[in-house]
Amino acid sequence: MTVPVPTTTARSTHERSAAVLAVALLLVELVAACQSYLTATITPLMAQDLDAREGYGLLVAVTQAAMFLTMPLGAALLSRWPAARMLAWLTPVVVLGGAISAVAPDFTIFLAGRVLAALAAGALMTVSLSALATALPPAWRRMTLAGYALVWLVASLVGPVYAGWASAVIGWRWALVAYLPLFLAARAVVILRLREMDRAEQGDRERLALVPAALLAAGITAVSLAGTTWGRNLVAGVGVVVVLAAATRILPTGTLTLARGRRRLILLIGVLCGAYFGAHAVVAITAHDLLGRDAGSLAVLLGAGGVGWAVLGMICGRWPARTTGGYVNRVTLGALVLAGGTALMAAAVLPGVPGAWTLLVAGWTLSGVGMGLCYVDTLNRGLDTPVVPDGIGTSQAAQALVMAEVIATALAGTLTASALAWIMAAPADRAVYAAAVYGILGLVSLTLVPLARRT
Repeated sequence: MTVPVPTTTARSTHERSAAVLAVALLLVELVAACQSYLTATITPLMAQDLDAREGYGLLVAVTQAAMFLTMPLGAALLSRWPAARMLAWLTPVVVLGGAISAVAPDFTIFLAGRVLAALAAGALMTVSLSALATALPPAWRRMTLAGYALVWLVASLVGPVYAGWASAVIGWRWALVAYLPLFLAARAVVILRLREMDRAEQGDRERLALVPAALLAAGITAVSLAGTTWGRNLVAGVGVVVVLAAATRILPTGTLTLARGRRRLILLIGVLCGAYFGAHAVVAITAHDLLGRDAGSLAVLLGAGGVGWAVLGMICGRWPARTTGGYVNRVTLGALVLAGGTALMAAAVLPGVPGAWTLLVAGWTLSGVGMGLCYVDTLNRGLDTPVVPDGIGTSQAAQALVMAEVIATALAGTLTASALAWIMAAPADRAVYAAAVYGILGLVSLTLVPLARRT
């Protein structure tokens, strides 16, 4: 029996479809990247306007908790409905959440809008990466991941400028909604292309991970209660345990115990993102509340870190590590640079240190460089099918990488934001405490060195 060979026309059509989808995904990533800069920039401005500085930790925790309620459901939802349909349902919810936050008269309503948007964004994250991992051929997937770094380079220049200009000229409220038409156009392109490429591989329905999702949401909310009393810190400690216990139910079995295969890469991406995004959650707050910088300065700070990540990510995407030894060396260098960056940021907030602003910008830029050295290579290796099967499919690996990244980001970001909220209320020695937060993140980043060697 002769196996039919795809014609040249069919292959060409498939290549064009992959190219259009790749470009559309990059456009969506550009909008998301600019939005992340916007969120970081307006947070201290919103808190000042709505008298909500004590809510920094709550804001991070509740929005992450909302994402946790839907993010673990991504794979199960994709086993029931096509990715295009999921995107079409969830995108308007994100828009509605942004609009509610923009018109919020107080912090409670603002938080409600962020929660609504986060509920949709949680499922969108796993759906989007699963579409990238399964709908695109491996070569196009690697090119798209490398293109993400270029997108973040553009966003690191455009995003902070837009965020700083919009916050200063039209206000943080208008800044929350002015970008939405571009967001809708980008999503529409992806939805239409995914409909054309729908592979109809829903197959058997996967179990909805409702209990682990609820545990993640409850745990991260408890973590946000960390504060000045032993009782609150005890509740926060229990929350950390609950989050880690739920993670063992959602991530591939053996991930947190360094089992063989890509599970170690999944854990590594989690530690990396915890160290970096733990600092990202508070660097703008540090600049605004401790160093007294304005919206324009925040744009420069966030842009410098974004450029560092984007440039190194683009280089590593273009010339990926070809061997395990090369990958280990690259991650080792990235971890050391990331630790050096957090050390500079810790020094910047100490009282009486000359050139504090310069140190903070230099430290955040170095942190971005360290992230760029590690992130793209780790993501690519985690999505590649290993020579020796490890029992993890491509779609499962994509979801696990997303979940590890977001769980670690939420846990570290909530802890650091809660710590900064408490520090802002402490009139004495608060700069020393803030330096300690960055120092701890630096120590976390150094654990990447032995972890990389275990891969």
